[in-house]
Amino acid sequence: MASRPHYSAEELERQYDVTIGVDDVEAIQQGYREASDAVAAAGRGRLDLAYGPDPLQRLDLFPAGGSAPAPLMVYIHGGYWVGGDKIGRRFPAPVYAAAGIAWAAINYRLAPGCTMDEIVADMRGALAWLHRHAADHGIDPDRIHVAGSSAGGHLTGMALAPGWHAACGVPEDLVKGACPMSGLFDLAPMRITSHRESLAMDAGTAARNSPVLHPPAAPLPVVVAWGARESAEFRRQSEDYAAALEAAGCEVVLLAAGGHDHFSIMGDMARPDTPLGGAMLGLVRAG
Repeated sequence: MASRPHYSAEELERQYDVTIGVDDVEAIQQGYREASDAVAAAGRGRLDLAYGPDPLQRLDLFPAGGSAPAPLMVYIHGGYWVGGDKIGRRFPAPVYAAAGIAWAAINYRLAPGCTMDEIVADMRGALAWLHRHAADHGIDPDRIHVAGSSAGGHLTGMALAPGWHAACGVPEDLVKGACPMSGLFDLAPMRITSHRESLAMDAGTAARNSPVLHPPAAPLPVVVAWGARESAEFRRQSEDYAAALEAAGCEVVLLAAGGHDHFSIMGDMARPDTPLGGAMLGLVRAG
């Protein structure tokens, strides 16, 4: 891993402020929510399926239709591990269904009520549930892919980390491809920013849960993306993780989404004619 730049505490805080340079966060999120509400209202989704006993251990699943088992893209929302919700991330489902791909969006328990280890365990539990119940929902269990943005990008990276699969009763190659966006792959800076309090981020927690330190054991295709308008640290995070993936033998596409910030980049998931949207669909079609 490349050495981190030496920022003052104040500048590091600014580097990880995801709202800086964003024109209107609320308007962007409201657009995703309205589009997602329309998808849910169409009635094709199976909402709030329980993969665990907690009310936040729920997922939404939008089958692709058709008679043959379909590949699946699983989306993990962001929110700095303390917020966010799957309900605003349903909007890409029709685009994926049109391509013969199922779409799932998962929730997970949040800090500070849960530790980072527990949040990571929830994400893995959701993937294991989808693998076990694939046949019930028209999914091909051998073609599961994962994507996520911000904290969801981090959790996508942790889905690729080795060593957790046996405990969940799933194969080591459960995830066939991934697309982390605007992710946090090196958690050491979180020990310095204000997020350290909500995350109880000590050195051990950061080391256990930094995807850059735990690349996949076997190569797979990964699209690593961030918005070209994001901070230097978000770019560094993605570039360092891509380097770790390449060192592990993965086929990596490194993509700076032009004109996009930390929030607007997600809209390209539902736009197959954009570099990111096309790369995500191509990932699943190839896997």
